[in-house]
Amino acid sequence: MSAPPAQPPAHPPAPPSSGTPRAGRVAVIVIHGVADQKAGDTARAIASLMVNAGAPRARYTRGDCDSYIVAVPPLLSMVESGPHGQGAARKRVVPRDASPAAAGTDKPPAVSLRKALRQSVRSDFLRDNWSTASQPPAGAAATQAASASASTSASAAAAATATAAPGRPQSAPARLMSADAGIAFSDYLLFKWQGAGHEAYEATRIRMTRRENASGIERRVDVHEMYWADLSRLSGVLPRIVTELFTMVFRLSQLGRDAVDRAGLHAAKHRTRGAFAWGWLIRLQMALDWAFSGVLANLFLQLLLAGLVIAGLGLAAPHAGRIHIALALLLPGLAAWWYCYLHVLRPLRRSWAVALAVLAALGLCLVPAPWAHWLIGLTWLALLGLLFNYGLRVADTRFPAMRAAGLVFLGAMALTLLAHVAMASFGPDGAGNGAGSLDDWVRAGLRTVEYVLLGIVIWWLLAGGLLIAWAVFGQLAARDDDAARASVATGRLGLFVSIASFVTLAMAIWALMTTFVELGAAHTAYDPQVFKSGLLCFLNGGSFLHLRYQRSTETFALAAGLTLALALYLGVVLVPSVLAEVRKTVGTAHALGRWLTGGYRRLDGFVTGLTIASVLMACGVGVLLALARLGVEPDGWVGAAAHGVGELSEFVLKPLVLSAATAAAALSAFGGVLSRYAPWVRLPLDVALDVDNHFREFPRSAIPRARIFSRYVALLESVAAQGYDHVVIVAHSQGTVISAELLRYLQHRARWLAQACPNDRVVKLWSQLEGRVDLLTAGCPLRQLYAARFPHLYEWVMQARAGDVGVCRWVNAYATGDYVGRWLWADPPLYKPSPPVTVTAGPEHDVCLGSGAHTHYFDQEQVLVARWIDALVR
Repeated sequence: MSAPPAQPPAHPPAPPSSGTPRAGRVAVIVIHGVADQKAGDTARAIASLMVNAGAPRARYTRGDCDSYIVAVPPLLSMVESGPHGQGAARKRVVPRDASPAAAGTDKPPAVSLRKALRQSVRSDFLRDNWSTASQPPAGAAATQAASASASTSASAAAAATATAAPGRPQSAPARLMSADAGIAFSDYLLFKWQGAGHEAYEATRIRMTRRENASGIERRVDVHEMYWADLSRLSGVLPRIVTELFTMVFRLSQLGRDAVDRAGLHAAKHRTRGAFAWGWLIRLQMALDWAFSGVLANLFLQLLLAGLVIAGLGLAAPHAGRIHIALALLLPGLAAWWYCYLHVLRPLRRSWAVALAVLAALGLCLVPAPWAHWLIGLTWLALLGLLFNYGLRVADTRFPAMRAAGLVFLGAMALTLLAHVAMASFGPDGAGNGAGSLDDWVRAGLRTVEYVLLGIVIWWLLAGGLLIAWAVFGQLAARDDDAARASVATGRLGLFVSIASFVTLAMAIWALMTTFVELGAAHTAYDPQVFKSGLLCFLNGGSFLHLRYQRSTETFALAAGLTLALALYLGVVLVPSVLAEVRKTVGTAHALGRWLTGGYRRLDGFVTGLTIASVLMACGVGVLLALARLGVEPDGWVGAAAHGVGELSEFVLKPLVLSAATAAAALSAFGGVLSRYAPWVRLPLDVALDVDNHFREFPRSAIPRARIFSRYVALLESVAAQGYDHVVIVAHSQGTVISAELLRYLQHRARWLAQACPNDRVVKLWSQLEGRVDLLTAGCPLRQLYAARFPHLYEWVMQARAGDVGVCRWVNAYATGDYVGRWLWADPPLYKPSPPVTVTAGPEHDVCLGSGAHTHYFDQEQVLVARWIDALVR
């Protein structure tokens, strides 16, 4: 098979003349949404739809299909591309967050701890100094009004006029924020992206011919595909799936925090009546988010680590002698191999290290049997520390300062463990000379479990008070307007789902491993100090752990119940849409649309009720845990209720643990096969990941939106170079968001830099595209999801017009049961199928397709979609 051409010719040779009149050439760029398409699938679906469904006035014939390579250079931000930026030739291998001394080094340095801590509590985007450029691009003040006119938001235009007035000059980021927060966020992600240089994209192209039935005029129509799933979608590797699952658990809380933060800054800027409440709500949301991700998560992590210490060393105790001999022989060899691997090129300069390695090897070989427990215990602890450190490194690329916080907890846990082992070996109750057994390590692990559980009790007590204040100030702040209520609801939803999901997963994991931990402590007597239960000493440490497991998971039913309540509500709302997805429509299109609309409108109120219930539950859990710590057992109906919840939790956990173990085993053994032949298994995580990736700014080396924008711009440049007379963009689902945001950004940037940087890459591209682009969106979530959950970042959506995104005409198609996206402009909403295509429709037009859901817009029976595409083509 021959390789595709490196780049399509700017003007392909015209076909031989056959006497048939020919019109200009049209490029149709298709971009998929959230699903598991392969490259080329969406282009082939659109081409087949146009050929099979056809149009009343014309007939489409499909030609050949090929692909070509598009060079994808990184798209620099406006701040970088302006005259005060650092130019297109700027190297992007040194993190902008790093210290200046790092420049010129081969290895990108780590971000400073102080910077990472700031980023962990608030996004850099909400700070005016996220750019190193202190002055706006030359001519920006003159073009600011034109930039603001691209947005219909009155507040954006007023802010742009104000910043253009004389006075203290603002930074370019501040001016962008004043003009349009959405465009500023896109530029921020481009600026923060530490791209690895040029990439290559293999674009699919399908050539078709459109022939008018009446006149016989032919028009060349080429379908190009903008494929982005490989930049956002999960791989089939199990560790990556697990990593992204836990990432999503914590990211939901951050998305809610950022939504509240943006709304609070907006309230402070405009001095609304709830500005005071917003100030406190921001602080509480930040505190709860960090206390959850930085403290509670690490406490559970140390609980897992202590359990592994107990299980590993307890099960190894009967074989301590053989393990001692194996380690004495193995560790010196591993140390020598590691040294040679690192320093074989510099043996003479490291002769002292060789001597130390030899001495260490001899020391390990000569460790006496009474001290063998130190060798085994330290080796196992070091292996667990390395494993956890690797996990913290992965987490640190996504959540700044998480590794630093994790290492603090890990160090405290290790010191506590070693201190208790040392007291048992060298103290008056031990041998006094360091001798001992692995039972000393198991008892130290049990003591560490007590301390960690005590820390979790204290966390819930403190979090209960914070949650009460958070709920109260949220109610006060939500009184400002609809955008305030939506932002508060987003913050609540994000924090609630994150904590509830994490607690559920953590308890399930603890229940899954508790059997092995109890086996490890089964032959070790233990005298608890923190959680005494009437017994002076447990002859079986496993009995103590089982009791603590029961007490720790007594509230599982409450956490799972609240999470299940939200899932049931969404399930009830979405059941008719799910049935429509599988072509089992219940009722009329009007009834389907009204049901879904009513469910979404009541979602915020339902989340508010769940939040209040969660706050009360957290306070109650904290009080009960504190009373249990003091030895006070509740009686009466409180005690009966607590006992009933405990029994229910144990009943619910058993099938959950079995299901989790079975699923983990199946994914471990058949993860690759399931990913290849049953990709729908991970579809829910794919959908959530695609939406989250649109906002994700870590890791800096792989910011999804920046990579997708760079590829999209490169494809637009390639299409523009091929000399088409008109461009029609057909987008679905998340692809509609990507397309609309990119087109807005390109138009705004071209106007911003037109005078100051006429040779800017985007300025040149937009001069070729302006006035020649139409847009058709299907299942567009801009209003139903993005503007509803992030109102201050997507304020422009509520008044969006075709000119705002730089297109001549914007057609939006939707089905009444689409749970992702529906109408954009219809007021009141349309729940009945729209009339046939009308050429006289305005520049913005909502098209209702009747009953349906989200994934069948480009099926072969969608005649109305095909006719609207043809209307834009002609």
